[in-house]
Amino acid sequence: MLRAIVLGIVQGITEFLPISSSAHLSIVPRLLGYATPTLAFEVLLHFGTLAAVVAYFAKDLWAFVLSLVAPGRLGREEAAIRRRLLGLLALASVPAAVVGFLLQDWADQQTARPLRAAVWLVVTTVIMIAAELYDRARSRRAGPVVPVAAEAEAAEGRIAGTRAERFARGAAAAPPPADDEEELKRLPVTKATGIGLAQALALIPGTSRSGVTISTGLFLGVSRATAARFSFLLSIPAILGAGVLKLDDLSGATESPAALLAGTLAAAVSGFLAVSFLIRLLRTRTLWPFIWYRLIAGGLFVLLLTTVRS
Repeated sequence: MLRAIVLGIVQGITEFLPISSSAHLSIVPRLLGYATPTLAFEVLLHFGTLAAVVAYFAKDLWAFVLSLVAPGRLGREEAAIRRRLLGLLALASVPAAVVGFLLQDWADQQTARPLRAAVWLVVTTVIMIAAELYDRARSRRAGPVVPVAAEAEAAEGRIAGTRAERFARGAAAAPPPADDEEELKRLPVTKATGIGLAQALALIPGTSRSGVTISTGLFLGVSRATAARFSFLLSIPAILGAGVLKLDDLSGATESPAALLAGTLAAAVSGFLAVSFLIRLLRTRTLWPFIWYRLIAGGLFVLLLTTVRS
């Protein structure tokens, strides 16, 4: 029972934090001396994390349903926005679905080797490092934002009381989104597609779905929190699809029903907390704490696994 709860917590946290669930679910059991989780147990853990993200975005998901079946309850403008976002999610889900269908067996073979997963965890961190360095360089090139007088009033020729912001080089700056939810509603098709293409890379063990999609968002000029929200919404069809493809493995469970239930609940609760934590954190913080964790923990994992290899 304890093993099931521990692995459920590991799955729930690492599925959504940018530190790779596939790598941790391969490495942690080996280091703790646990038996390798059965595919049936892993499938149920993924359904636990699916329940977590569905619960967190329940309001958004309900709005998607209403936009299709009862748009009048949302209002014409809001329904159109929701349908557009739903279309973006469908479009961005295609690359991961295709790559997952073609390469899932290869990915399973990689995660079956804990040492290899630990090496991937370190190596793929370069994507997140590059994204943060690129974002920092872009911010420096943009220069400071300075206020300027707004347009004159047409009737009186006087300066209006409100002020706009303009970059120092003279180009007008677009008004910033009120929050990550508003930015998500305005996400361009090209950026949504780019994030969707990046999600396909998450099949590589150690990459992390949230890590690679948030990093790609930074390369495309999307804020970290908005990229995280889009990434988590994208994870719903991805996790569901992967789980459905492995439903046949449920019959091979060796864990007791109580252990399966405990692990699934642990994954759901810890996953919900992880989603909430990461979105709040990325509104004001960068990916660097997770980058350092991946480098340090990954290095330790490699060292420890080389000493316990049989």
